[in-house]
Amino acid sequence: MDKNEILSKSRKENVYGDEREKEVRVKRDAFSQWGLIVLGIIIMVIKLLRTESPADIISILFCTSGLGFTYEGIKLRKKYTVACGIALLLASIYFFYKFCAGLF
Repeated sequence: MDKNEILSKSRKENVYGDEREKEVRVKRDAFSQWGLIVLGIIIMVIKLLRTESPADIISILFCTSGLGFTYEGIKLRKKYTVACGIALLLASIYFFYKFCAGLF
């Protein structure tokens, strides 16, 4: 391979960024996820103290976690992780139903 072929191949491999950029994106997503979970728990506790149903917040938390587990399980071909993700998504649907039923 000559220099231009090597550079062309490298550009194609790194179209979404180099390894450091990919690592930063992964850590950013994990950091954001934990921020959402902590904020959701705080809001849920406040709603419980005010004797309100936290079904909406629980639904959001289960949905984001369920989607993450399902995606990871499919990409890594881990049946247990996919099953956990689907269980969380089903729980999310249930709590969303409870939230909507409480509106009417």
